[in-house]
Order: sequence, then C-alpha cells, then structure tokens
Amino acid sequence: MKQMLLAILCLALTVGCASPYQRGTYDLYLIPQGYEGIIRVIYNVKGAPLLEREGKYDVIPVDSNGKYETSNPMYDYGEVIDQYFYVDEKGNRTAIDPTCVNIRGTGGTSVGGVETHHTEIEVTNSLCGEDFMLHGSNRS
Repeated sequence: MKQMLLAILCLALTVGCASPYQRGTYDLYLIPQGYEGIIRVIYNVKGAPLLEREGKYDVIPVDSNGKYETSNPMYDYGEVIDQYFYVDEKGNRTAIDPTCVNIRGTGGTSVGGVETHHTEIEVTNSLCGEDFMLHGSNRS
C-alpha cells in the first residue's frame, strides 16, 4: 500500500513539473507610450468589459490615467509571468525592460456586499534598474 501511494505521488510530481505551463498570472499590459507611474487593474467591476486573450495572456489595455477595470471576477495567482509594452498612437508596441517595472501587489475592497480586487504595478522610463524593480519610486 505504501509503495502504491509513493508511486502515485511520484507520478503526480513528475506530471506537474513537466507541464509546459506554469501556474501564474500571464497578463499582457498595453501601456500608453511614455506613461510613468502606478497602474491599477480593478477586477469584478459590474458592466466593465471582460479581458481579451492573446495566446495564453490576458490583455490589459491601460488608459492614460494608469487604470483599467474589468468584469473578470479575479486576478490569477502564482508566479508573475507578465509582459509589459508601451503602445503608441498607431498601436505599435515596444517591450518595457523588466527593470523598469515594480510589482506593487494586490488588494481588495467590499462595498455593499460587492467585492472588487485589484493588482498594482509601477512603470518608469527614467528610473530603471534593480532598485526600482525591487522597491519602486516610493510614490503613493
């Protein structure tokens, strides 16, 4: 019996580790060209659009104020496997260096029995580096 349980456990670990997809966030941020500051994505907003998909990524088209609201009920958990792009007025994308992005965290609120959740990041094009990536600019 113990050998059977051990064999099942080993098989489960092998299959899980061999999976081509890691459990993670897989968000693709489209940020207005030149934007610097905090970006907040709010989930479970009634009447807001659902997130569109591009391959395995959820597309988040950030507005010029650094915000996006979606009716998707919740953000994903796990390793952050996100991509970040500046987008110009013609829709051309320019990848943002990971040292120009600070992952601030997540949170939520409940008003009138309706829960919303949010994620926040901060982007810069003038303070890029390991310190910014780890600590942000300390702006509120």
